[in-house]
Amino acid sequence: MNNTELLHQLTAEVKDVLQTAQKLARLDETTLNMQPAPGKWSMAQVIEHLNTYNRYYLPLVAKRMPAARKIQGTATYKAGWLGDYFVKSMYSDVKTKGVIANKMSAMKGHIPETLLNGKNVIAEFMADGEQLLQLLDAAKQVDMSSVKIPITIARWIKISMGDALRFLIAHMVRHMHQINNLLVSEKVG
Repeated sequence: MNNTELLHQLTAEVKDVLQTAQKLARLDETTLNMQPAPGKWSMAQVIEHLNTYNRYYLPLVAKRMPAARKIQGTATYKAGWLGDYFVKSMYSDVKTKGVIANKMSAMKGHIPETLLNGKNVIAEFMADGEQLLQLLDAAKQVDMSSVKIPITIARWIKISMGDALRFLIAHMVRHMHQINNLLVSEKVG
């Protein structure tokens, strides 16, 4: 795929995610922390779950980006098979059918507390989203395949920086779909 088109698509997805986060920022703490059913995550918990991934991936991408090969002109991006698998498992059904078909359990270390300061959680997420937009802009100048990033579940497994960014954003899109469903079902936002 064309590197520029990929980064344009990822940037648009992050901007959409941030628009939903802005809606959430206007909600009160009770609404943000309301669990739709026993054992189901509140909107604040969903965002905090995303924050745990941002805390891991964003510093790594920022640290490793300067080591990536510089590109000039039009470049192509080739996804790795493992990175592509992770991305597709995150949101292929969301993108094609508008549903989250494959339910997944959160990994240890990414399960949020039950009661959170929702405003702080959302503020952190929005600040991370702005940093992510800056990283995507900087990625226009580099070969995103030339640097590897260890994944959270097994740090000895590495995927390309481009696939790490694709995964992180696919994960956000997946969970924002979940939040949008909550907003509709609760008639808030």
